[in-house]
Amino acid sequence: MDLNYLYKRHQISLHMSDHAACAQARGIHRDFTRAYAALIGVERSRLGAAA
Repeated sequence: MDLNYLYKRHQISLHMSDHAACAQARGIHRDFTRAYAALIGVERSRLGAAA
């Protein structure tokens, strides 16, 4: 998977969480942020990059 794409989606999720209209939307975007962070970690590990 493309790390640049994952980093971009992670940043968008952070932004959306910070500007969400309600707590439910904020939580959903935080969940996306955590999921993208996990995918970034997996991809970095697969590529042999330091944590």
